Amino acid sequence: MKWNKQGAGWPWRRAAVPLPGALGLARDARGWHMVQLAREPDGGVRLLAASRLGPVAAGDPESMGADSLRLQDWMADCACVRESRVVAGLPRSSVRVWRMTAPAGLEEADLEHMARVDAQSRHGLLPDVWQLDFGVVPASAEGGEVELLVAAAPRAEVEGWQQVLGGAGLKLGVLEVAAHAARAAALRAWRVQAGEVAGRHGIVVWTEGGASLLWMLDGALLAEQALEVEALADLAGVLGHACRGHVTSLRGIWLARDEAAEEALMQQVREALHGGVAGTEVSRVSVQWLHPWAGMRVEDAGLQRLSAIEASGWWAACGLALRGVDAWSR
Repeated sequence: MKWNKQGAGWPWRRAAVPLPGALGLARDARGWHMVQLAREPDGGVRLLAASRLGPVAAGDPESMGADSLRLQDWMADCACVRESRVVAGLPRSSVRVWRMTAPAGLEEADLEHMARVDAQSRHGLLPDVWQLDFGVVPASAEGGEVELLVAAAPRAEVEGWQQVLGGAGLKLGVLEVAAHAARAAALRAWRVQAGEVAGRHGIVVWTEGGASLLWMLDGALLAEQALEVEALADLAGVLGHACRGHVTSLRGIWLARDEAAEEALMQQVREALHGGVAGTEVSRVSVQWLHPWAGMRVEDAGLQRLSAIEASGWWAACGLALRGVDAWSR
């Protein structure tokens, strides 16, 4: 079984016909975040439902069944469309990703066999413990060989998602790395809020592994830089250090945070960006907050309040739903 259908950060490619709706499910120590989106005929995105559930008590032997029942209740409350494509998230720490080469022109079954042999012989990943997915890297054919991107996830985590969703009457469509989905959601929100922007910008994205700084240049992703931030209070200083060599060319910093960015934090970031730079070089650097629902259509009053005041934990779930609603495929 293919477990993530080009997940693990694969460059998503949009299919010709978008799916009518998708359900993104992200879970961590704080519980579940669930988002249902729909792609409309004019290309816009509609937020249909969003909710969160607290975690089940640690060590509860009935936790899997309880999660299925809670998911069923939520679906009934919000009239969640069962035909939606379900996209669930995996922690980045659970996924192994590597590249390998294979002879060009082989059938998919032969490529899969080579990937499994490589996983076991070179990486020590046993087939009864790990499930694999792979894809041919676009435009990689050279010298009679192609490059494969291979991803492996613990079989227990994959089957755990299948059982929870199956108990709620849902079928798992795609598994994706939650951190990569959060990054994709932040990039979409930035392009919606910033519009056609030139110059260098930085986007701070928070995931389960910490914070990353996405460097954008003339609207394109230039590089991703990990930020050694353990607590929110450390962000301004670490970000100021990371931007020190780019202050004179920097146009804006965007905070795709897990909580609404307060003005005090923004001011700390502005001060850190000065970093000893004389004059007014950084006075034109804007510091703004990115919202996961930017540009989406929201008609329900409860969802409007949610989209206006909350951002906590929604980036991954939003990105996972986007992963499904656009029918990204091979």
